[in-house]
Amino acid sequence: MLASHYAPRALLRMNAVTIAPGEALLAFGPALPSGAGNARTILNLSDRGDVVEAAANLFNYLRILDGSGAGSIAVMPIPDEELGEAINDRLRHAAAPRHNAARPGAAG
Repeated sequence: MLASHYAPRALLRMNAVTIAPGEALLAFGPALPSGAGNARTILNLSDRGDVVEAAANLFNYLRILDGSGAGSIAVMPIPDEELGEAINDRLRHAAAPRHNAARPGAAG
């Protein structure tokens, strides 16, 4: 398996419970974390905390937030059970270091 398949240019910070000024926020659920008002941009995978809706929005929202110009994307915790486990796996892959990204012909 590849360490990373889709990786935003911005750094991805998982399980964020506070948001630093200028970060983009990938939210999940109705309650936003501390400092959410400081976020450059906020997209919520699912206001209701629905992992099916979150999975459907994941890659599109990552691309939008990556294009916002933020240096990092803070991702709120997503329950690590059932479909949430798969979402977190995709996020870990997206956050993985990209050691071979500069090598010609490297998959990424």
